[in-house]
Amino acid sequence: MSFLPLLAAAPGGPQMSGWQAQLINLAPLFLIFVVFYFVLIRPQQQRQKKLAEMIGGMAKGDKVVTSGGMVGTVWAVRDNEDTVVIQVADTRLDFLKSAVVQVIKPGK
Repeated sequence: MSFLPLLAAAPGGPQMSGWQAQLINLAPLFLIFVVFYFVLIRPQQQRQKKLAEMIGGMAKGDKVVTSGGMVGTVWAVRDNEDTVVIQVADTRLDFLKSAVVQVIKPGK
């Protein structure tokens, strides 16, 4: 004797239609997407926006750190190009603005 048919057919219980069952099956997937958005995607977008504002506000005399770890002072910002001239000791080097990962304003 098998008990599976007795469990499968609950007498008198409400039956779900096809779209309700599909909605219940998709709810965990939607919940996972919402969690990923707030935990991973949104904070990364905020960091990118903050970095873009920081690079856009770069001016002569600011101390900067490049992605290679070089620390120097901004000598000139070329707006028509995407480059910045950084002075390290007595040497001036051209870097892409995207290579700058941190801007330290004087007096901070």
